[in-house]
Amino acid sequence: MQNLFDSFLNFDLNVFQWIQGIQNGFLDAVLVGITTLGNAGAIFIVLGLGLFITKKYRKAGFAVIVALLVMLICNDLFLKEFFARPRPFNLFDSDPEKYAEWGRAYIYPELVSKPSSYSFPSGHTSSAFAAAIALLWHNRKWGIPVTLFAALMGFSRIYVEVHYCTDVIAGVVSGAVCALIAVLIVKFLFPVVDKGINKLSGKFKNKKDV
Repeated sequence: MQNLFDSFLNFDLNVFQWIQGIQNGFLDAVLVGITTLGNAGAIFIVLGLGLFITKKYRKAGFAVIVALLVMLICNDLFLKEFFARPRPFNLFDSDPEKYAEWGRAYIYPELVSKPSSYSFPSGHTSSAFAAAIALLWHNRKWGIPVTLFAALMGFSRIYVEVHYCTDVIAGVVSGAVCALIAVLIVKFLFPVVDKGINKLSGKFKNKKDV
């Protein structure tokens, strides 16, 4: 599998060279902040739950939550383990003689702590696009800005040097697929969930009136 990734390595390392050329204090602060918001999908979990508790946006919120769950199963439990791609900062140490020919400087992230999981695909990017596209499908008003934020999330993962560009591209694709799977699940499951919540709300309201 590593031979497949090696075929893209020149492209990935060229992207890192470009990134290293534009790094500055302002971008460091902004993009580290964005990438931190994506840790464990936190910002998107909050978004999904926040929308879900409102009646108007409940379906959109439910779609976001389902998309994140599908992404967790597909990405973290299957794809990362299947491809087992080392992180960029582990690549050269894994086989110094093999990768010395590339003549590139070591990639050593200093802006964030080093993740211990595998690199491909990017989990931050997958969760961001899974949530964004699921939301975009049900509500364009919310979905467009969240999709733009998801793009920044993906870029931030390359900027802080914990993912290759191809990891992020794969994250966009896997996130989109997870979102579409979630849309199908929501189509059949949401009416049941919504009916149950409305029923519970009605019982609570009746008790309160009594």
